[in-house]
Amino acid sequence: MPQIVQLPYIFASQLFWLAVVFGIIFFVIGRGMLPKIQSTVELREKQIADDLERAQAARSEAEETEAAWRARMDVAGADAARIAQEAKQDSAAKTEAKVRAAAGGVGRCDAGHGCAADGHQNRREGSRWRGEGGTECLSFRP
Repeated sequence: MPQIVQLPYIFASQLFWLAVVFGIIFFVIGRGMLPKIQSTVELREKQIADDLERAQAARSEAEETEAAWRARMDVAGADAARIAQEAKQDSAAKTEAKVRAAAGGVGRCDAGHGCAADGHQNRREGSRWRGEGGTECLSFRP
């Protein structure tokens, strides 16, 4: 092959032009393209840092809003429990009053013997009055 024979004669020339072309490419990339790339990278890093800062501020605001919401829900739950308890007590009192009014034949024994000795109420069974223990009351007054 004739190219291999010519190699010792053109080797120095090829090395020279290789160095020249490499130098031109190095300076074009180093002086022209690299600063543009670096400015783009710096701009992107700045934008990412700003976005992270805004995200942290939004997270803090969301946590404050959630804490306020939880506090309102706790107060509302306590109010609801209090209102439900009051309603239960009111309903129980009304029901107890209705039961007392409906049980018009219920009274107490005045004799003081075993049928209502502890203040228990008596109930009417047919024509007889019986205490809670089942004892018959003869001196009962409705």
